[in-house]
Amino acid sequence: MADITGIGSIADLIGGVIDKIFPDKTKAAEAKAALAQAQLEGSLKSIDDQFQIQIEQIKANAAEESKPGLSFRDGAGWVCVIGFAIAELKSPVEWACTLAGHQVTLPSVDTSTLTTMLFALLGIGGMHVYEATQK
Repeated sequence: MADITGIGSIADLIGGVIDKIFPDKTKAAEAKAALAQAQLEGSLKSIDDQFQIQIEQIKANAAEESKPGLSFRDGAGWVCVIGFAIAELKSPVEWACTLAGHQVTLPSVDTSTLTTMLFALLGIGGMHVYEATQK
């Protein structure tokens, strides 16, 4: 078993000391077994602590996802949709307004910023899907 607690070398040192303290082989074996048990319990405790942290993170993620409303990604996605819609509909709206007798000039939208944000959102979504399929 891998030493994930960092006490493996200390346990080896203590094992050597046990051999010197207990000249009787059975007592030394019992002491080494007790040491191994303590080391195993420490390793299991460390693994359990990490597991509990992961469970709490999963609970926090589930609680956040269950809240009604828009999350950050949803809001950023809608910003992209509205921005691209305005950019694409700018000319037809101006043309229709001109035909109706109202000269209107709508502001232009910088789609380079929107494109960067959209690609980032799509990349995050793609990574999420990939991660979900690997489980």
